[in-house]
Amino acid sequence: MPMLVSGLLAGFIVGVASGGDWRHLQRLDLKLWPVLLAGAVARVGAPFLGGFALASSIAGLALVALAAFANRAVAGALLIAVGSLLNLGVISINGGMPIDPGALAASGKPWPTDGLHVLLGPETRLPFLADVLLAPVINNIYSVGDVVLAVGGFWMAFRLLKHR
Repeated sequence: MPMLVSGLLAGFIVGVASGGDWRHLQRLDLKLWPVLLAGAVARVGAPFLGGFALASSIAGLALVALAAFANRAVAGALLIAVGSLLNLGVISINGGMPIDPGALAASGKPWPTDGLHVLLGPETRLPFLADVLLAPVINNIYSVGDVVLAVGGFWMAFRLLKHR
């Protein structure tokens, strides 16, 4: 969820900076917005739920994907659905989001204690979808799904503000 929010914020900033208009947001009619809100709450709250963190994260990703797909006519929404499903898939089949220990060491960050991450190893399925992408400038590790979510969020916000 942080990558989606980051993408949305960046899209709003670039959209406004390039002459976009906030009033265009008034025309946005999101379908299933309560489902999207429930998914966001489930994802944000997951790390605080102890033994329920993984289930909450999986449910949150599924709800975000469902709401995004329902709004696929909105620019960027289909990318948000795809990014959510990529993360949902890799998390579901591995019992958590695998994280590359080499990338984690390179980032200098400690092992995440959110109940959502597992060690990436030889038994990891779909390792290319795991948290393996180190972003050195911001010193964090992301998955392909995270990047797709961010791009979708950026595109959605930017297009909404620039729409004439």
